[in-house]
Amino acid sequence: MEQEKNKIGVIKTFVRITTIASLISGLVMLILLVLFNFSGVFTIKTLPGTKYENGFTYPGWQSIFFGMGEMMIQGYTEFGFDIYTCLGLFIPFIAIIVCSIIYLNNLKKKGTNRKKAILDFVMAGTILFGSIMLFNCDNFSILMASQVEGSYQSYYNEYLLPALNGEVSFTKEIYPYLILVFGILFTLIKTANGGLLIYQKKYALKLKKAKETK
Repeated sequence: MEQEKNKIGVIKTFVRITTIASLISGLVMLILLVLFNFSGVFTIKTLPGTKYENGFTYPGWQSIFFGMGEMMIQGYTEFGFDIYTCLGLFIPFIAIIVCSIIYLNNLKKKGTNRKKAILDFVMAGTILFGSIMLFNCDNFSILMASQVEGSYQSYYNEYLLPALNGEVSFTKEIYPYLILVFGILFTLIKTANGGLLIYQKKYALKLKKAKETK
């Protein structure tokens, strides 16, 4: 019986550690999602004498809402609203806020392990989804650019397509990689915490049944 009590103590310690890590990871992910809008996510550079001969790095918000390049010009669109990166940004953002509030309200309540585990699994799933969507912001923007109609100048044909073919370059910046790496890490942390919460609950029930049968 003493061995079981010691094991419960060890499980509680691990749960406490992973819970703190889970809450911190949620906060950090929120910050990363906000910063995505203002960070450079991909860069185009074209041949000398063309519009982007000096290169231009697109901020995240342009990859989501409206691609206009260096400045807004009436009647000119580089790529339109992208639903994929929009969902990749807002689904985890909203899920983390809502789930974290519910999680904190149940943090010290007994018998809420399953509820907290479900919240962690939801956040883990949305973070993984969001990080994959935002990592592919360049590919989605290329797709959106190819579908633009009505612009007085074809960004896709005149600048993007040549750059993709080596005149000169269209490259992903480091921030989408950071989003993906941290997103996977935070997904693992939240999944581990949810799993430990479930295990703790099951082990406690097992001990309770063992006591009742004695």
